[in-house]
Amino acid sequence: MHKISGFSVKKILKKHGLLLFILIYVGSLTIPYLPHKKVSASFKKQFSSREFYSPAVGTERVAYIPDNTDALLYRLNMINNAKKEIILSTFDFNADKAGKDVMAALYHAADRGVKVRVIVDGFSGLLDMKLQSREWFEALAAHENIQVRVYNSINPLKPWDMQARLHDKYVIIDEQMYLLGGRNTMNLFLGDYSSSKNIDRELFVYETRENPDSSLSQVKTYFENIWTLSDSKDFVCRRESEKVQDAAKQLEKRFEKLQTLYPEAYKPWNYEGRTFETNKVSLLCNPLKSENKEPWVWYSLHRLMSEAKNVTIYTPYIICGKEMYQDLFPLKEKNIPVEIITNDVASGANPWGCTDYLNQKENIRKTGVTVYEFMGKHSCHTKAVLLDDRMSIVGSYNLDMRSTYQDTELMLAVDSKELNAMIRKEAETDKTYSKVMQEDGTYQYGENYKAKEMSTGKKLFYGVLRVLILPLRRFL
Repeated sequence: MHKISGFSVKKILKKHGLLLFILIYVGSLTIPYLPHKKVSASFKKQFSSREFYSPAVGTERVAYIPDNTDALLYRLNMINNAKKEIILSTFDFNADKAGKDVMAALYHAADRGVKVRVIVDGFSGLLDMKLQSREWFEALAAHENIQVRVYNSINPLKPWDMQARLHDKYVIIDEQMYLLGGRNTMNLFLGDYSSSKNIDRELFVYETRENPDSSLSQVKTYFENIWTLSDSKDFVCRRESEKVQDAAKQLEKRFEKLQTLYPEAYKPWNYEGRTFETNKVSLLCNPLKSENKEPWVWYSLHRLMSEAKNVTIYTPYIICGKEMYQDLFPLKEKNIPVEIITNDVASGANPWGCTDYLNQKENIRKTGVTVYEFMGKHSCHTKAVLLDDRMSIVGSYNLDMRSTYQDTELMLAVDSKELNAMIRKEAETDKTYSKVMQEDGTYQYGENYKAKEMSTGKKLFYGVLRVLILPLRRFL
């Protein structure tokens, strides 16, 4: 055994082996994502060739869905009207009441002969589909007309691959309509099953006539590319146990109950009557593979913001890297006012994002943006960008480094004055429930803002967390 400064390698490994293992493991988990990639010249060229505005009315109509119960009704109605195919992509899929509502609707559609494909992120694939509620998801996977896949399954033996997640949320029905936004498939976002909710916004898009360049075609192509990735693995039912068979029967019974609980969802819907015209709808996305990514969505948003006269951003939390800060400064130099509506620390649902804001609020303010710290009845989960009075961009992207460099993300850029006016009206209302930091560090309070006092325990928790997250903030 070789000697190193009087110590043998064997002794070092014996004494510090566990520590070395932990260091190597943490390094494997984080080092591949430490350098932030830049957008390639090829993507910049491709983006420059795209048109996001149109002088004429397009083929796609849109409905705006800010209510959780309406969001569930849309899903149930869309699934019930499917004739050939249903596609569901979700970051989180829980087997709670709302989740089982969606499962029951999918199962019944499959019984009718509709082909169903479901893809779920690896974290939910582990926690929900394998550990907590396996029999419910196996009941889906056991159906001959349902395929279930998991994107980037959690593998402790491959820590370098665990950071990149599937953060997309959408439902596609046949080649006619789809729903896309920030809602996960669970009680927190769908229906009225829990006193604890997240406020969210999403878009229903209806295709009036076939158009190969439509956003529907773009989303469908995106899904097919995700579905066929080597990162996406089949989730299968290897044995239809009594639990699995019972879960399938319960889903059949639940569908019968749904028609009583939500009769509105099972009436004929006039989709054109529920939607309004748009000039153009375009899809923005990140790279698909589970790896350190080029920041396609952030680059696209920044380019579009740079061409606007005013900008309003909805984001649940703000965790900007130095490159993102650097991108915000030019907007200030161009005298483009930027407003960000985010959760007040006392009401935010993400402790990591709240804690980072406590550490970074001065750096954020120096970029010239105006931050409205929202204190509503529920935490706001909305991800949206409003540009002037025509462009609204809605989807899954958070203003943080994870959404920028690590996760798959989707945003719809919609050229529509009507949609913009709807969301802007809500933004103006939400500002009255917010506080705004002034240049001298003091706060101005909206007329409807009601402070929520944090408990001593929560203050201590945030105090400790403010230190602990410093080396980890780009992974939060």
